[in-house]
Amino acid sequence: MIKIQFFSLVRLLIKQEATEVPWVEGETVQSVLDKTQAQIATPFLHKLLNEEGVAHTGTIILVNRKNILHLNGLKTPIADDDVLAFFPPGAGG
Repeated sequence: MIKIQFFSLVRLLIKQEATEVPWVEGETVQSVLDKTQAQIATPFLHKLLNEEGVAHTGTIILVNRKNILHLNGLKTPIADDDVLAFFPPGAGG
């Protein structure tokens, strides 16, 4: 299983802190995002990705506490028992 943690506005939007999705050989961050959205009734991907499927500036996605910007982006491979954390861009001041 893959554990998914939600933070900030995504957590408020979907009203849950975490979920799990089954792992399948060949998973990537993108496929886990898609699988997670399919499992949750409330749309949330628009908070993380734009219409072209590119992460909004300021979006942080971590795999086992490592930012995917320093890995292989949305194509980063995911292994069984990995933990992903989704942080939408922050705002305020």
